[in-house]
Amino acid sequence: MPLLLKVHGSNVRDFVMLERNLLTHLRFAIALTLFAASMLLNARLPSPDSSGRTSESDSNIPLAALQASAAVVTISIGLWEYHRSFKDMCEMKAFLTATKPHLVVMSVISLGVFATCVVLLAGIGQA
Repeated sequence: MPLLLKVHGSNVRDFVMLERNLLTHLRFAIALTLFAASMLLNARLPSPDSSGRTSESDSNIPLAALQASAAVVTISIGLWEYHRSFKDMCEMKAFLTATKPHLVVMSVISLGVFATCVVLLAGIGQA
């Protein structure tokens, strides 16, 4: 059942902003999923000294699980933010602003991605 919303002022621009933010969350979740899949498959560029050497993928399983769970959380927090902001728009709130829980969750996910990159870079130096 579609919700009807009268078009005045910047409603259209605000709605497009909400859609753009949701699509950005989905794009970030797809990137996290691809990152997790590449860790599980050990998809790295081979170095000249590691020809024919097999690397163990068991050490990457916790990192890949972290990235996959971060992708699921990213999608769910994006949908939550979209529905909350759409409800605010339907109630004709004066300003559409992001909430603090959204900022905190996305900051934690970004720090997790950064920490994973640091761990992987440190692992390359040891190999």
